[in-house]
Amino acid sequence: MRRKFKKVSVTLIFALVISVFASINASAEEFKGETFDLVDENSGYKIMVPNFVEIKQVKLESEEDVFEGNVVVMEKPEKNSDGTYTIFKVITTDKSAKTLDSYPGDVLWGQMDNVNGDFSADGSFMYNLKPEVTTEAAYRFDFFVQNENGDSIFSVNELNFMFVDKAGASETVKQDAALAAPTASKVLVNGKEIAFQAYNINDNNYFKLRDLAMVVNGTDKNFEVSWDDAKNAINLESGKAYTTAGGELALSDNPISKEAKPTNSKMYLDGQEIEIVAYNIDGNNYLKLRDIAKAFNIGITWDSETNTIGIDTKIDYKEE
Repeated sequence: MRRKFKKVSVTLIFALVISVFASINASAEEFKGETFDLVDENSGYKIMVPNFVEIKQVKLESEEDVFEGNVVVMEKPEKNSDGTYTIFKVITTDKSAKTLDSYPGDVLWGQMDNVNGDFSADGSFMYNLKPEVTTEAAYRFDFFVQNENGDSIFSVNELNFMFVDKAGASETVKQDAALAAPTASKVLVNGKEIAFQAYNINDNNYFKLRDLAMVVNGTDKNFEVSWDDAKNAINLESGKAYTTAGGELALSDNPISKEAKPTNSKMYLDGQEIEIVAYNIDGNNYLKLRDIAKAFNIGITWDSETNTIGIDTKIDYKEE
């Protein structure tokens, strides 16, 4: 009997963070892919997805149900020698992780298989599917982890995937795609806690440019932000009061992971063009916190015990 999934809303329940675009060797043979943190960067659980393409939002319908949400897109896997198909590799630093259990299925039509087994000594688990997947459906690969006593110690929900043929995979998206996950850290600005809609991209914290300009306004490190339509450029002016544009420090009631697209605009600091990595998320420019701090000599601190980022205009910027 097929297990039916509940209808889902337009949210990505798990926080999927692109943390390392690198290759990692598996114990038996080389296994390469893009590595994603699950839930958040401190969970101790990751998945490595081979032949990753992009993250996108889709809407699929059947006569009985509707699925609308974000999915991980990867190239359709080839069949292994044992007849299974490798979807991803689970990696954990949790020494108590013993077994993994999953009931994968089509998001519209329900359960199609059961994946279970023990973690390897190195903390990895190959998530291999028996049925062949198609390019016409979206699949959910939720799983939970148990310790040796059978207690559930970790779970991830709505881990949604779609597949494309190799010929349909976009190399441009592979190079440019980034997933932004809400930053879990607390932020203090000159000792005062302030809430930001900040994101973690490639293991770095990115803040909305105008939010940063807003919170340091009125200090010795303030700076102005303006837009030059003729040059398609962002202008930054140090030592000048910030002019509000509206929407600064706005927060989402339900922050979720979002696709971050590279900003194509040029950027000028006091009239000189500068090279800074920037992303556009929901129409707003997000920059790496340390890049902006370095440009305006703003001190940045990190307290790992309290998971707290400090932005301090009274001290100078120092490299990590």
